[in-house]
Amino acid sequence: MAEFTNTSKYEETFDPRCYLDFFYIGQGSLAEDFIQAQLENFHKLFSSGKVKGKTVIDIGTAPCIYQLLSACEAFDEIIATWHTKRELRELQKWQNREAYAHDWSSIMKYVCELEGNRVTVEEKETKLRGKIKQTLFCDVSQTNPMAPADLPKVDCVITIECLEVACRNHKAYSLALKNISNLLKPGGHLVIGGDLETSYYMMGDHMVSSLPVTEKFLRDVLGENGYHIIDLKVYHLPEGKIDPKLSDYGAFYFLHAQKM
Repeated sequence: MAEFTNTSKYEETFDPRCYLDFFYIGQGSLAEDFIQAQLENFHKLFSSGKVKGKTVIDIGTAPCIYQLLSACEAFDEIIATWHTKRELRELQKWQNREAYAHDWSSIMKYVCELEGNRVTVEEKETKLRGKIKQTLFCDVSQTNPMAPADLPKVDCVITIECLEVACRNHKAYSLALKNISNLLKPGGHLVIGGDLETSYYMMGDHMVSSLPVTEKFLRDVLGENGYHIIDLKVYHLPEGKIDPKLSDYGAFYFLHAQKM
């Protein structure tokens, strides 16, 4: 297992633009299977009408926005979050329509197709920007992860590819989940996606740690923190799909739970 990448080291070594270019550009990218499956899961969940409301908080948004493309149809407002200044800056480039912002158009096109092409890519992008009402600092190790902001409890929390990187061990993961729960109303929905049994991925010349979690651990830790799991999907990649020099990533998951 890779040595834990703490916040200061993460800020120093994690290049969000390199990450986006490496994992999220076009067919054949390392995240292609993950992205397609998760976009389909988000569309199915948020178009069902069963998960909707006033506010959704996305934990660990920066520098990605793909996880919000279907959510923006189900909620009146989105609170996006960041943990490092470099990630925030990359998100701001997209929010401000800067020339060198990451191009999400191919992913937006796929979501628009899932939704029946009711709107254009440009209209979807504009709608998402309009729904993001706040972009706040977030630290899942804190009792109030959004401190110093003090927010009303919300209808839904999304966190994708975040907790495994943010948590040093399983105890820290459970504490982070408890802290995130403080943001949710009773009966609120939690949507988590990430990697299974993955301990590292390379970002250029730097190794970034990931906490290996299993399906059993996820079921146990959600139950211990007062959640009812509604859906848990696990996707295994074909052997040899990922170069072990880049990551030991071999499976990923999508989880929808409700706070009891």
